[in-house]
Parts: sequence; structure tokens; C-alpha cells
Amino acid sequence: MYDPAPPADSAFVRVLNAPTATLGSKSVTAEKGAASAYVVIPQGELTAKLGTVSGKLKVEAGNFYSVALQGSKLVLLKDEGAENRAKAVLTIYNLSKTASVDLKTADGKTAVVTGVKPGESGSRAVNGITVTLAAFSGTRNLGSIKEIKLERGNAYALVLTDSGLTITQSATKTK
Repeated sequence: MYDPAPPADSAFVRVLNAPTATLGSKSVTAEKGAASAYVVIPQGELTAKLGTVSGKLKVEAGNFYSVALQGSKLVLLKDEGAENRAKAVLTIYNLSKTASVDLKTADGKTAVVTGVKPGESGSRAVNGITVTLAAFSGTRNLGSIKEIKLERGNAYALVLTDSGLTITQSATKTK
């Protein structure tokens, strides 16, 4: 009836913005600007390959991670879990060349996450709401997601690349 529980020494790893990738021996794909499902990986050293770039990364049991390319190097970002089931978790990943990115409501008046540098991420738990969000550099709108319904207990990955902003609802399902 239920999938078997992952081993106790497992970490959960996904890729961002990578049409072709491998995590250990597992093939994973994430469409342009999107996040893949999490893959169960034993803790310790992991060989990751995104496109033509590969490297070794270290992951710890019980944690969730996203792997992305920043320029020509792999970055491993620790993801915030949805600890509070009464909130939705928004995480913005800055995979662009923009020096600092803020996630705000589309009118620019309410900051959600601020100061995310290239190759980094920022998260915040928010109430369930339907809202239009945008990534900003200062007052310049870099891309927006219109009328997204944020549901309590869910996590959302917003990926900013130099070509715009996309959103993926994070699945708790793993491969």
C-alpha cells in the first residue's frame, strides 16, 4: 500500500534546471528552470553530473538538497524542509548572473525573501494564499509568477535564470 521507507542513512537530492543529469547512478531530469523530484541517496560523497559538468558533493542523512550549475561549477544547496504543515515554504534559487535578488509580491511592496546572491537560495514559510510573485533586482522586475495558489504543507521552488523565473511545486515523492 505504501512505498517502503528510505534507509535511515539517506539524503534527498534533486537537480535544478538540468535536462540531463545523474546523481550517483540515477538519471534525473529537470526541465528548463524547473526542479526534479528528490532522489534517495546514501549519505556521504556523491558524484553528480549536470550536462557536461561533474563533481563530487557531500550529503548528510536526513537533509534535502538541490544541485545546480552556476557558471561551469556545481553548487549544492541545502533545502529548507516544510517543518510547519500549517505554512507553505517558498524557496528562490538564484541561478542567474544578477548580483542580488529579492522575491516580493508583484507590486514590489512586500518582501518575501531578500538578498539572494548568485548560486545561493533563500526560503521563507508563508501562510496559504493566492498571490502573484516576482523576482526583483532593486526595482527592476526580473520575472513573475501570476496567481499562484500556495497551499499549506507544500513547498515551492522558484528558479531564476538569466531567461526568467519559473516555479515547481516540490513533490515529497522520491525516485
